[in-house]
Amino acid sequence: MRQRSAGLLGGLGLLLGGLVSPEARAQGSQVPAVTVPRREDAPTRVIPRLHTVYRVGIAARVNPTGLFTNLSFQLRYRLYDSASPVLKDNFIGVGPVAFLSPAILRGGLGVEFQPFSMLQLSASYEGMRWLGNFNYLQSFPSPNADASDRRLAELGAEGTNYATSGSLLTLAALLQFKLGPVAVRTNPRLFHFNMRLREGDRVFYEPVVDVVAPNGGWVATNDADVLYLAGRLTLGLRYTATGGLYRPQDYPAGESDTGLNPTIHRVGPMISYTFHDEPDRLFNAPTLVLISQWFLSHRYRTGVEVSQAMPWVAIAFQFKGIP
Repeated sequence: MRQRSAGLLGGLGLLLGGLVSPEARAQGSQVPAVTVPRREDAPTRVIPRLHTVYRVGIAARVNPTGLFTNLSFQLRYRLYDSASPVLKDNFIGVGPVAFLSPAILRGGLGVEFQPFSMLQLSASYEGMRWLGNFNYLQSFPSPNADASDRRLAELGAEGTNYATSGSLLTLAALLQFKLGPVAVRTNPRLFHFNMRLREGDRVFYEPVVDVVAPNGGWVATNDADVLYLAGRLTLGLRYTATGGLYRPQDYPAGESDTGLNPTIHRVGPMISYTFHDEPDRLFNAPTLVLISQWFLSHRYRTGVEVSQAMPWVAIAFQFKGIP
């Protein structure tokens, strides 16, 4: 069975936060957490100014199909102490990050800077290895090439997929605020790919963000959420926009951008349930998440190949902790 190695919502990462939960994560983080009241009998410990944190996320997706695990470990330094909800969640952190899937392996270093609860800036640089299975990697001489699910399967049957390596630079921001039980946030991200492609090819299909990516160029995506926080439960609506930023050099002589690859737009509901949230625990904030979005714009998923009635669906389990 053909399996698309995927990143949930452009790379799920782990728990979001700031004013939504005790900690934020802009770099690849897409799933909300809620602040759950601490049990009265729960053990407590003082979290030192300099401490370590880890995060784990496991996710599956359909339309396109994907399965992956996302890991990070970070040395974090709290910048200052404050009791204010707007200021208390602040830090700078650095540490290894990793992404594991049946078709793609990534690993590298990430850094996060959160000066106050409503804003986080982050960056990561990772080496990538495509294993040459599940019809990947497929590259093309032009963004105008057919990279539909059907065509990728045909090319995989012909054996044109190949193993290769490269690097990924990710830049991200997270801006969020909360008023009563309602939270709003936006999470823009930029991805810069440098892959060793087959001679003559300028672009490749990138299944994590579901676009034909310009090699040596950028892909942009943003998730905007409106959330209602109800204790352990979070309900919300997500709007996502994703697109490749194509340059003249991404096209062969005689070709140009003909509008075949419109910006991808999708929108739909999301729900998450956090079993407990006690920040000083080794195993904390285990959360189940379900997101379903319908495509408003896509080259293949609004009726050309896949019915527009078929949603993009993702389910995930994630947790974090302080060792």
